[in-house]
Amino acid sequence: MDEAMVLELTQLSVRHRDYELRRGEQVTGSLRFPPGRRSVALAEAEATGAFTCVGSPGPVEAPGGSDGAVTLATVERGRGGAAVIHLADGHALRWRRAGRRNRWAIYDGGASLLQFSATHGLLRSSVRITLHRELPEPIAVLLCLVGGFLSLSSLQADIDGGAAIGGIVAAGAG
Repeated sequence: MDEAMVLELTQLSVRHRDYELRRGEQVTGSLRFPPGRRSVALAEAEATGAFTCVGSPGPVEAPGGSDGAVTLATVERGRGGAAVIHLADGHALRWRRAGRRNRWAIYDGGASLLQFSATHGLLRSSVRITLHRELPEPIAVLLCLVGGFLSLSSLQADIDGGAAIGGIVAAGAG
């Protein structure tokens, strides 16, 4: 994929956490969170095939292949949301905040490869992804979907935290 390309990971329905990864009008992948599951997302793209993002308090893994036997990427979480993304070929990339609110980036050394900006509207959420360096399409799509999973997980945690604080304030006022 070309440098300075912008992709969107957009929620399709108010009722479901199903997202399409789009490059302009072209759908290049999808990410679907099954109902009631916040730490698992099913990802699929022509460039990567189907894989699952599985997050827990420990590492996030992206097993793929026809039987899930191949790990495409592993994310080791650190402090403050920072992480290291290990690709199947052994290459390590850094995931860290790139600004206020829900802005994140994937770095290779000191250079930004991709930048993610997650937003939540009244009913739907989305992630805007900007490629800063040309990457092979399978790697770019994999990183977009894994980064989208991490961005949306962080966004959902912020929304949950805000709702909990609102409930505490409301209970104290009543």
